[in-house]
Amino acid sequence: MTVINADTALYAAFKFLPEGMKITVFTKNSGRARTNVVAQLRKEPGGGWDDWQILKRPATADANLLPATWPTEDPAVISSQDLADALANDPDLWADSDD
Repeated sequence: MTVINADTALYAAFKFLPEGMKITVFTKNSGRARTNVVAQLRKEPGGGWDDWQILKRPATADANLLPATWPTEDPAVISSQDLADALANDPDLWADSDD
């Protein structure tokens, strides 16, 4: 049985977006950072794991808002599930597609 709620809907949305698609994650509360951009991400091309590469993170951005699942990868990677969880659990975060 699959539970359908906001968390699973976000996960499904991120999981099934096309490979190579880029999104930018923002925060409403930039704090002391000079930008409200948290990270720019790209759906891993050809990976088959439905994960997101962290292409760019401003030096002043708070990395704790969107921590990498696998920080040692080059580039660092966040899973679709962790990305969905971060956006669902922090009402100050939102994402915009770069299409």
